[in-house]
Amino acid sequence: MRLASYAMALGILLAIFILRAPATSALSPQSGGLIFGTVYGFTWDDKLIPLEWVQVTATNPNYLPFTVSTGANGIFEMFVPTGTYNLTVSPPGYKAYSSMVSVSDGSSSSASFYLEQSHVPIPEFPTQGVALIIAIALATTLLTRKNTKHKR
Repeated sequence: MRLASYAMALGILLAIFILRAPATSALSPQSGGLIFGTVYGFTWDDKLIPLEWVQVTATNPNYLPFTVSTGANGIFEMFVPTGTYNLTVSPPGYKAYSSMVSVSDGSSSSASFYLEQSHVPIPEFPTQGVALIIAIALATTLLTRKNTKHKR
């Protein structure tokens, strides 16, 4: 008898909790919108090309930053809650750029970026390693040359 009473009380509490729960959550489709666009960059010979793997970050003081990367065609998409966002892109070799975008319920907002080169070289390895690589290459060349002379 006691078990039946506890089960009934638990059922009533669950029903009250479910009935009082809000109908939508913070990230439901009714409380946000889509931001989409393309990131382009100018090459050294002034050709405009879509940039791959560029991180696009949307910041709003009320939320943690949202970050996505562009695909092979430079396109990005992100679903964010309603509000105004600062979109930022700063790929290596290009000047950073920001743009403001407003998002309302169920909206789609477009933001494309056309980036100029920064003319700052992108190091592929630490500059301290350059001297070491040159020294190793020179030593290898000298040893190879010395060994080929002695074999003749």
